[in-house]
Amino acid sequence: MDQGSDRKDHGQRGAEFGEVLARHIRPYAVLNGYGVQVAIFATWDEAHVWAHEKLQNPDVILPLEVEDRTQRITRRITRETCELIAWTIFTKVGGCEPMNGETDASPGNPDENQVHSNPPA
Repeated sequence: MDQGSDRKDHGQRGAEFGEVLARHIRPYAVLNGYGVQVAIFATWDEAHVWAHEKLQNPDVILPLEVEDRTQRITRRITRETCELIAWTIFTKVGGCEPMNGETDASPGNPDENQVHSNPPA
């Protein structure tokens, strides 16, 4: 097999892999008015169109929200409006300490850095 055809074949397999991966990653979620996820989609357009189509159902719990977790935006959809909501962080609150494996273990306190199957009470 010559080098040129090998590269072309590899590129095609890479494109196919990307398409398969895109079908499995679904970052666009539709939630009903109770905050329950009712559908997930691979593309923004699919999720947005689907949510608008669901408005035809009189039993749908409004508002529907289409979340784009990667862009940190939501579309809140009612029968009258389709609002864009941009997420923002007003305040950062301190979190927990890194778990074992995320940072170097402290040689002075080995018990604090151990992984516990049952956390101490």
